[in-house]
Amino acid sequence: MKYCFDVNTTLPFLAFRGLRAIAEKNVGEANILDLSQGEPGYGFSPNVRSRQFFAFLNLLDIAFNNHRISNLFFRRKPSELSEIERVVEKTAFEYFHDQKAKELLKDWKEFLEELEHICDVQDLGLDRFGIYYELFKYSNLTGGRYPQPAGHPLLQATMAEEYSKSLGIMVKSHELIGIMGASHGIGAIFQGLGEEGIGFLQKGDTVAMTSPVYSPYNTIFEERGIEVLSLSVDPEEGSIIEEEAQKLKNSQKHIKAFILIDPNNPTGFPSSENFLHTIADICEIHNSIIITDEVYFPFFDGANASIIQIKNARKRTVRIDSLSKIERATGLRVGDIYVSDEANEYITHDILKGLFPEKYENVRNLFFLAKSPGGKNLGLFRHITGIPGPSVAMALSHIILGKPETKEYVHMLHEKVSMFYKTIGIPHKGNSYYGMIDIEKIENKKNSSLSIEEKLERIAEKGVVVMPANLFFSEDDRKRKDRKNMIRVSLPNLSLEDTEKAGNIIKEVLNS
Repeated sequence: MKYCFDVNTTLPFLAFRGLRAIAEKNVGEANILDLSQGEPGYGFSPNVRSRQFFAFLNLLDIAFNNHRISNLFFRRKPSELSEIERVVEKTAFEYFHDQKAKELLKDWKEFLEELEHICDVQDLGLDRFGIYYELFKYSNLTGGRYPQPAGHPLLQATMAEEYSKSLGIMVKSHELIGIMGASHGIGAIFQGLGEEGIGFLQKGDTVAMTSPVYSPYNTIFEERGIEVLSLSVDPEEGSIIEEEAQKLKNSQKHIKAFILIDPNNPTGFPSSENFLHTIADICEIHNSIIITDEVYFPFFDGANASIIQIKNARKRTVRIDSLSKIERATGLRVGDIYVSDEANEYITHDILKGLFPEKYENVRNLFFLAKSPGGKNLGLFRHITGIPGPSVAMALSHIILGKPETKEYVHMLHEKVSMFYKTIGIPHKGNSYYGMIDIEKIENKKNSSLSIEEKLERIAEKGVVVMPANLFFSEDDRKRKDRKNMIRVSLPNLSLEDTEKAGNIIKEVLNS
């Protein structure tokens, strides 16, 4: 192969590795301006407060789990709570200077009060002693025990309360299944519904997805021999193409599932309410399961809608979410699958009627068992598939104490996206986090005869890495319109200054 990738055959997530190697060779790893991966850990790191608090939680976990005082958690005597709180104060002043110790103890008070409120609203039945116990028993937070397979109760309740606020519907902690990141959830759902599980999705079946879409979804169905019908979306505007929606409504093929990433990866656009109602109508006609991946939902300050809010869609929707992007911590591996009680009942007894083996009880339990490794042996290794204790501790710290800094991060990201589009000379239409760009709109005519592979390698030689986007589109979409010159850029990764620099390099190379 002449170049490090072939835009027609190389998966985007393999292509960028070759481009990154070129950039590293030419400018050195420390000087790479990486706009390829949705991995935002390179620049501004929010939630310093919650990361410091996470360190304090780790020290408390050590203090509460040694041979001298660990029995505090089992005797449950009236005097125990005050003794436990003395250990908290002693640990703060033992490891930190006085001012920082006082700050951490203030954060600890806020943290505990918020957890008490969450436990009350979510009806967990935990008093303050119970919260201490769930946090620190068996060296939980420092990884001293296997993760709780269904999810840590305090984290599940905290996430449920967050979703209740952001979605405007009551989400209960038992409706969530703890997963190690969104990709874990995607795998669990398709393992459960596929031939390894109950056989709902088999070779020759039909599903629908938007196009463009996060490319691994295309690969999942291609490898399983499942036909995909596309609902085409304008990659640079985010708008639905209505005639394609009508085709899906009228399709003679039974659409078993609709897969939605909202807000979209790779376009960076949230779905409009009209868009979501169109999908809900398609799925009502075909009695389809809706699988919605909403990892990027918090990047739009509540200005976007979720399909879970549409009444006739909620009963058939399974929602995947993860903290990795909004908390700028892709290594955290914390997320959940949300199956409401209503959806659990409807999907089990109406959509999967006649296919559902009694041993799996219901669809929520099926996904819980399917998130363990082992192929057809669903649930065999479920004791290791919860969220590890250190990730639980950091996630709780971020969610409860990190909101002001997370808000700052989202604001800064919006600034970067607007500035990047202004730099390359293309109108910004409201997308965030990601963007899809036809580089023919940037380059001069002299370069139009060059292959996309050569263009992206020339850009990489200057230290900027972007992702070729041709294979984010469905095969039908690529037949309708040439998408070879489309790229995806990921815009949270760099500082404002380096984002502008990357935009200028792209423009300069394409116009040289």
